[in-house]
Amino acid sequence: MLRRMRDDRSGIGGVEFALIAPLLLVLYLAAFELTLAFNTSKRATVSASTVADLVSRADKVVKNDLDDMVDVVSAIFAPYDPYKLALNITGVKVDSSKAASVAWSWSNSGSAPYAVGATVPVPADMLEADIFLIRTELTVSHELLMYLPALSGSTIRELTISREFYFRQRVNTDITCGDC
Repeated sequence: MLRRMRDDRSGIGGVEFALIAPLLLVLYLAAFELTLAFNTSKRATVSASTVADLVSRADKVVKNDLDDMVDVVSAIFAPYDPYKLALNITGVKVDSSKAASVAWSWSNSGSAPYAVGATVPVPADMLEADIFLIRTELTVSHELLMYLPALSGSTIRELTISREFYFRQRVNTDITCGDC
């Protein structure tokens, strides 16, 4: 009877499936989570770029105009809500000696993130004399949906995605913000 049980191969497919199924399930969930994270990353990039582009097309702005940029970001992230959104928009004036300083600054948190006149870094390939730039900084968090703490050994539950864009003004020589 033991010899007959040892030679019986009728349930080997079920045993192989039981051994492989958990691995395939974890791979599927990881691929799903990566897809959502890449989607959030792409939307953050498009949002930061779009906000900088829209502001750079104006010759003057006010806080209400900049407040509307949060709605622009929300529309790009639709149907998802941008989680823990932080948006900073800064007008950067570059003088004739190529020194970049803050002309005005706005944040969706309510306070100006940079003091007027403070120096700011500008990418070397964008640094030209006597120009005005719009700098947009966007930070959004992505909460992991399929968190598997026992398998990953990590306590990371969310990822923070940050993007920064510089756009040159399109109208006039600078962009003023009347109440920033």
